[in-house]
Amino acid sequence: MAFIQYLSKANSESLINSFAPILEDFGMIIPQKFQNSKQLYAEYKSCYNNHLSKVNLLISWVNETQKHCSIEIWSDEPYSRNKTLCRKVHNDISQHIKPLTFSLSNESIECYK
Repeated sequence: MAFIQYLSKANSESLINSFAPILEDFGMIIPQKFQNSKQLYAEYKSCYNNHLSKVNLLISWVNETQKHCSIEIWSDEPYSRNKTLCRKVHNDISQHIKPLTFSLSNESIECYK
């Protein structure tokens, strides 16, 4: 299973308000039951590399006070494969939902798992 996780920062107290427009512009579908949730789930389906694939995305709070959240992206594709739809979605989404960067004594660290 392909799985990528990173930290980001919301621009409001609502995950829906902060991220739903970005995800919908990307073509992701947000199920109705997540419209008023403390977490935001979205899915993206595509025929990629001649294979029907579905990528799942979950955004949840890590620290609501500081507006830090976790972005998890996963699919049923093998993680060891280089060109997965999961990696493509991550690369595209992380251009718009930027990874949180921490500074430690003049070194910048991006948080990826």
